[in-house]
Amino acid sequence: MRITLAALALLPFAPAAQQPAPATDAPALWEFRLAAFGRYAPSYPAADEYNPTLLPIPIPVYRGSFLSFGENLDQVARGEVMETSRFKLGIDLDFTFGEDSSEIEVRRGMPDLDLMFELGPELLIKLDDRRPTQGEFLLALQLRLGISFDGLEPESRGFLFNPELEYRREQAFGGDNLLSLRWTPTWATEDFMDYYYEVDPAFATAARPAYDAASGYLGSKFTAALTRPISDRLIFGISASYWVHDGAENERSPLYQSDTGASIQAAFIWTLAESERRAKR
Repeated sequence: MRITLAALALLPFAPAAQQPAPATDAPALWEFRLAAFGRYAPSYPAADEYNPTLLPIPIPVYRGSFLSFGENLDQVARGEVMETSRFKLGIDLDFTFGEDSSEIEVRRGMPDLDLMFELGPELLIKLDDRRPTQGEFLLALQLRLGISFDGLEPESRGFLFNPELEYRREQAFGGDNLLSLRWTPTWATEDFMDYYYEVDPAFATAARPAYDAASGYLGSKFTAALTRPISDRLIFGISASYWVHDGAENERSPLYQSDTGASIQAAFIWTLAESERRAKR
């Protein structure tokens, strides 16, 4: 079983779950963290087969003036272009490790799903004037280019558009808990849809007829996540997601197996080392 995206990036956890820093000091410029991670989720969007994952994950953290990575558990890396009190424009990077088609019954005999990077701009908009401790609403507009890698050979997989509405509250339920509730509908171009739902005539069978995928609506994801610092060096995060693919453009694909999907995952994250130099915030 290959490692999945959520296993490496801890995606559905709270969007800025970072180690608490002393009130009189900025956070460290870099940290090295180790996560004990567990997840149970579908093999790919609209799949009816699920993969369990349980493994340790190293997480390097860097908080540079322009580039940062590891600190925001929703993203592998982010570069900030512009920020105001209500808007933030950035560039973010994410990636997905592939799956062996031999381990997915409906895809047996087809090419494997390869490692994929997703890179593009994100505009984050604060929708109200409430403080984070009061609960705030945010809208993120994301456009990403997917690039898969078969070995070292890159191949463009088209674009994803993800407008995400989020309710985020710090100090939820008392203490330093961070609560996040998110709704994320997704639209994708034909090249991206081909990656998951197209069946080339060369791989068609009696049970898996040829299918030409089309661009359009992929589905929506609803996520509830809670992150809690246990100590200065230990964070616990847990999240659950529910996918609704009903009405998706490629419902007729033989690789489209289910209108809904769900996942649950949790992680303990330890900070093992940090720099004496502090980040400029």
